[in-house]
Amino acid sequence: MKFEFKNVYVTGANGWLGKQLMKVLLSSNDNRAINFSLSDEIKIHALVLPNEKVSSLFLESNLIRVFKGDIRSNCDVKKFFDQMDQSLLIHTAGIIHPNKVSEFYEINFEGSKRIIDNAISKGVKKIVVISSNSPIGFNDSNDLPFNEESKYSPYMNYGKSKMKMELYLRDLISKGHNISIIRPPWFHGENMPDRQRNFYSMIVNGNFPVFGNGNNIRSLANVNNIIQGIILCSSKEIANGKIYWIADEKNLTMNQIIHTIQTVFKEEYGISCKKNIIKVPSFFADIFQVIDFSIQKLGFYNQKIHVLSEMNKNIFCDISRAKNELGYNPNVDLYQGTKDALKEYFNE
Repeated sequence: MKFEFKNVYVTGANGWLGKQLMKVLLSSNDNRAINFSLSDEIKIHALVLPNEKVSSLFLESNLIRVFKGDIRSNCDVKKFFDQMDQSLLIHTAGIIHPNKVSEFYEINFEGSKRIIDNAISKGVKKIVVISSNSPIGFNDSNDLPFNEESKYSPYMNYGKSKMKMELYLRDLISKGHNISIIRPPWFHGENMPDRQRNFYSMIVNGNFPVFGNGNNIRSLANVNNIIQGIILCSSKEIANGKIYWIADEKNLTMNQIIHTIQTVFKEEYGISCKKNIIKVPSFFADIFQVIDFSIQKLGFYNQKIHVLSEMNKNIFCDISRAKNELGYNPNVDLYQGTKDALKEYFNE
């Protein structure tokens, strides 16, 4: 597949997904995502936060222009966009676990709006935006996955901020702008943040809590699978104006997720995880949900409480539309994605 864009703008380039995306764009013939070839004239414009340490990968390539700025600043956003000839914007920037609730809306909605509006005013050719499962909430049962027709039912303020972003984008789409929206669920894979390392450590030490019977179903998305979805949405005309769920091939129960990760530690690294003995009644997650709601109502946010509130929920999707329309073929499963991620875990 030929990737025709001469200028690719990536927001959130130093984030979990952003870092892997940059790596794939720089090594298009050697990645787990999708086989594609870049334009000979490509220039990649990476937006990173002013106080972030920039990956040496970015600085060593003459294909990359690193720009330090904040999507909350109109001045920064205007300066970020440079050459727009045959340009693509991949908007991955967002915040999941802020200090204050107001940051959800400042970054996920207002910041996204600012980026998109400026890109359109400069004549961008294509926009791909990363959303989330959270605007749709959680499944009512374990036998009805989300699809692209599922109604909005946002979970807490993160979900509301992403819903507001999606609704704004859908209005732009109705006016003829070339935008595709991707909804990936729970990330896994390379370039993971500290919260994912903590997750692995809890499983190794046997202190990861399982709420209820552990048979609630979750969709996961390896970062390379998400990147495959991004490349396909960027390159295929059928994706114009569409929303796609992009996730791994199989949905898994929480028990299966934990067991898979334990198996990778054992078979690939010779480490036996302690047996998980923290069994928590399901209703405790509902209590955490009430606490989470109350804290957020006051304008604050607690990451641990929020995560615990989701632990008994079914959050899973159907990727049939992406497979049928785009040819999406998620070839990295949880086992391989965990194996890739743990190479970093053991090299800390």
